[in-house]
Amino acid sequence: MAKRGQKLGLAPSKLVDVGVHTIILDAVAYAELCEKYNDGHFLHHVPKVDFKNDGSVMQTAHLVAAQGWEVDLHL
Repeated sequence: MAKRGQKLGLAPSKLVDVGVHTIILDAVAYAELCEKYNDGHFLHHVPKVDFKNDGSVMQTAHLVAAQGWEVDLHL
């Protein structure tokens, strides 16, 4: 959420994408996450992500870690 709109070419792994969809389906929990981590702005989900083998998933993991989050590289 912190890098929203910066067009960094980030992408989740397939397993993480399932988790993202799961939390979005719990609209109350997702709204609370947006409130806490996105300055109260609802981050709209764009469901069409091209899964490609170009390093974008690892780039995303490294950026998430740089933001201070723990990253489970297995996921």
